[in-house]
Amino acid sequence: MVMMRSCRAVLVYVILSGTAYPQTVGASLQGTLFDPSGAVVPGVAIEIRSVDKGSVHTITTDERGRYRDPLLLPGAYELRVSLPGFQTMVLKGIQLTVGQDAVLDVRLEIAKSDQQVNVTADAPSIDLASGALSGTVDRRQMNDLPLNGRSFQQLALLQPGVNAAVAAGSDVVGGRGQKISINGARPEHSSFLLDGSDINNVYNKTPGSVGGVLLGVETVQEFQVLTNAYSAEFGRSSGGVINAITRSGSNQFHGNLFEYLRNSALDAKNFFDPAPAPIPPFKRNQFGGTFGGPVRRDKTFFFGAFEAIKERLGVTGVTNVPDQNARNGIITDKNGSVVRTLKLHSLIPQYLGLLFPLPNGPVQGGGVAQYFFSRTQPTDEYFAQGRVDHRFSNRDAFFGRYTFDNGNVQRPVRDKPPIVFTAERSRNQYLTLEHVHTFSQSLLNTARASYSRSTSEADNRRTVEVPPQLWWVPGTQFGFFTIQGLVTEMGGDFRIPRDDHLNNYQWHDTVFWTKGAHGLRLGFEGQRMQFNQHTTSQYGGIVTFPSLDRFLTGVPSSVDVALPGLIDPDRGYRQSLFAFFVQDDYRWSQNLTLNIGLRYEFTTSPTEVNGKISNLRNVTDSALVIGDPWHSNPSLRDFAPRIGLAWDPFKDGKTSVRAGFGIFYDQILPKYYFFSGSLNPPFTTRTTIPNPPFPNVLETFDFNAPIRAQLQTIDFDLQPSYIMQYNFSIQRALPGSWAVTLGYAGSHGLHLLRIGDANLAPETLVNGVKTYQPQLGRRNPNFTTITQRKPDAQSFYNALEAGLSKRYSYGLRAQLSYTFSRSIDEASGINSQDFDNSTTYVIDWYDRKADRGLSSFWSKHVFVANWSYDLPFGRTATGFAGALLRGWQINNIAAVQSGTPFEVRLGFNRSGNLNTTSFSFHERPSVKPAHSNNPILGGPDRYFDVNAFELQPVNTIGNLGRNTLIGPPLVNFDVSLSKEFHLREKRAFQFRTEVFNIFNHANFAIPNSANRVVFQQGGILNPTAGRITSTATTSRQIQFGLKFVF
Repeated sequence: MVMMRSCRAVLVYVILSGTAYPQTVGASLQGTLFDPSGAVVPGVAIEIRSVDKGSVHTITTDERGRYRDPLLLPGAYELRVSLPGFQTMVLKGIQLTVGQDAVLDVRLEIAKSDQQVNVTADAPSIDLASGALSGTVDRRQMNDLPLNGRSFQQLALLQPGVNAAVAAGSDVVGGRGQKISINGARPEHSSFLLDGSDINNVYNKTPGSVGGVLLGVETVQEFQVLTNAYSAEFGRSSGGVINAITRSGSNQFHGNLFEYLRNSALDAKNFFDPAPAPIPPFKRNQFGGTFGGPVRRDKTFFFGAFEAIKERLGVTGVTNVPDQNARNGIITDKNGSVVRTLKLHSLIPQYLGLLFPLPNGPVQGGGVAQYFFSRTQPTDEYFAQGRVDHRFSNRDAFFGRYTFDNGNVQRPVRDKPPIVFTAERSRNQYLTLEHVHTFSQSLLNTARASYSRSTSEADNRRTVEVPPQLWWVPGTQFGFFTIQGLVTEMGGDFRIPRDDHLNNYQWHDTVFWTKGAHGLRLGFEGQRMQFNQHTTSQYGGIVTFPSLDRFLTGVPSSVDVALPGLIDPDRGYRQSLFAFFVQDDYRWSQNLTLNIGLRYEFTTSPTEVNGKISNLRNVTDSALVIGDPWHSNPSLRDFAPRIGLAWDPFKDGKTSVRAGFGIFYDQILPKYYFFSGSLNPPFTTRTTIPNPPFPNVLETFDFNAPIRAQLQTIDFDLQPSYIMQYNFSIQRALPGSWAVTLGYAGSHGLHLLRIGDANLAPETLVNGVKTYQPQLGRRNPNFTTITQRKPDAQSFYNALEAGLSKRYSYGLRAQLSYTFSRSIDEASGINSQDFDNSTTYVIDWYDRKADRGLSSFWSKHVFVANWSYDLPFGRTATGFAGALLRGWQINNIAAVQSGTPFEVRLGFNRSGNLNTTSFSFHERPSVKPAHSNNPILGGPDRYFDVNAFELQPVNTIGNLGRNTLIGPPLVNFDVSLSKEFHLREKRAFQFRTEVFNIFNHANFAIPNSANRVVFQQGGILNPTAGRITSTATTSRQIQFGLKFVF
């Protein structure tokens, strides 16, 4: 006779949320076997069986009754224990997730005839095995929750300590994917892994396509978000880790077909869509399918997927243009009263007619009015993935996976006149092969070889033809220009055309060794990176006008230009990364686990295949050094210890006290030098010319004289950049499958890279105030701007983090996360395009603390809730009523986030420090006495009070700090409602309605770059200062989904 019984945690408790034994592609299962008296039972065979694949692992308990299987694929398992004299026990419902160390202790019962006890492992999820902070997004969440764009990495934002970097730049240079910050780290400090393989792009930000999405949500089994003090197995960057694993086949054939549809007919208008005009047209089709199953049962499995996006997005743009009076040389205020008159340059009417449409919006004053327009942004993207798993024997297993994604976008501008769009293409390919060999139940090895290739191409496509007589540089296509306070980088992106190809060859090997209470991992990692680049910057020139008046009269203040005949756009960089690590997860006692690890990691200094590298060793040097070494190699001493603990104070598996500490190095990778290596003499020569002639800016330039070039350099004597992470938290299991977490997370960054102009004018002290002396020229008279990257910045992050979660039961699954934090740094990025809310370049290279302020990616409060609920309708109904009422589910993601900081600036070089280059220019005003440095009014027409600021004394820096103003908050609710029709066994048809931003809340962005200028040349108050012209999220959009599951 077999008696089926459900037993609760008096027999077994399972902790299913930890990362004490973090695996890049797997999980582990450990525990202790007890007899009814509480004594340990050694020498007993324990069978661990995969429900999906049928494979069986047999582990024998050691002399203390302990067992451990160090490497299991995430999924459902059963554990079976059989011993003469005791009941045979089968533990079901064991669900392992990626990177998890599940602790499962078993207590045997005395045999009562022929009985088998089935135990349901349904205890709440707390972590008794790790001091690391992490979270997991499982397959159920990816299936159920509404995803705008169906890009799976968006769900990383569900975890405490993770926030959207709302103001991070989204462009072809920095990547189009959504940027995230993890516990105070910069967006480029995160690592993205797919089946244990590195898939970071060249900019080391969120990988994905030019469409801004990371497709393949149907192919991801689950992913883990490591946020603080994680294992020595992970490295390369100093922030968090997004660790995803892909789906594989099983002993059952399964798959789906799906299509998601959107149409502007059901959408709400954007806040900035002109009221009389119809909503811009929007059509989106996202479709595909998956199929997987066995080739040979219990042996070989396959899984494949295809997905495509066809999108035609209507884009509304709002920009500043000269008003009708200004086109005639008459500058009026907002009420139409004449302020001054100007004599137009003879060519200005041609520029105005070609480049600036007539305004169709309200007059702003100062010669400026608004222009509203709509354009279509076509996007086409194709994704495919295939995976094969094979078990040769109980000792050897293999899997291989190939991923392909190709995207094309024609992207119109949104905040400047629509005379150009960027044609962008991306192609990402990832290949991973892995072999696992089991030497014994206590010793196994994982070997992995991977290859990733990321391609990004972009070019400006003008929609108007500028005649040669209007070009800045004769013989070179018309370039770009900025009118401070009106428009920034008119004419497109000055950093393109560009063509980037990153090849990354990777090798990993990890040995897992279980010795008593020790769970040891020893590993090696190697990467060989080939970065081939074709890029041009400032081709055709970037002319800067410090005010609208100066543009209308044809008097620019400067031009930055790549000199014709001195441009070599091709580079081939090579670099290697090596890492060694050891990690011991030591179960000190039944209720205390220690995590102790050490990682040693270094990179080689980058080289260029043709020796096309030059660098300025010292700022005061008169000449560049050509060839290797580019810079010193600080990584040779990068030892990174990790330590953590998890303590169960009451020995009941319901409370966990955890703490962790680690050092995490940020390696000097292509993200840091892809500009520095491509734009220096003698290969490419750029220069800055102050007060150039107009329109031919090179008319008086002497090519035979020594050229004072612009430089992009990296500090030769580098220091290792690293972040110290630390945390303390308490978890408690609550009744009803709930668990609560409350903790502290902090970090301190040291020797972080910053960027700025190191070739400023000398300064002196006048009445105790730093005063620049522009009449003395630059510090190094041989060059103009010397843009340098140097690792000497610091960061400080402290956060209270709370979480409440409910595992799925009784039709409900829920998770709430809250983070209350403060993040301060002296630089938040190292490239001009990193953030839209502030200038990445420091204001004074020789006083880094002058830029100590709120981090550009920070939000003080971040609250995110997500839940799914199976509506309890029709559970007892039959027939047509049952088919109609059963199978309904509602899902929600609610996000509330404080605004991000930003700064206002001047439109001209008031300080006289000579930092006038278009992309590095950085000037802040002063705050008037008795006024706040955060003078927020709140409305989109005038978000901040311009009257709170004033011009500082000439040749000094204003007293306004960096990032003192706080932008608008973000409030967003996404909801989905689905109905599933069961056709027959294991087949179902699902209909979904998803509503994004269901309350149509206008989440305003910060004012754009032109509208953050407070004063123009001559102290003229910018009439558009403080005006917001875009939103950070979409208006309400509705999506319908159809899915057939089999």
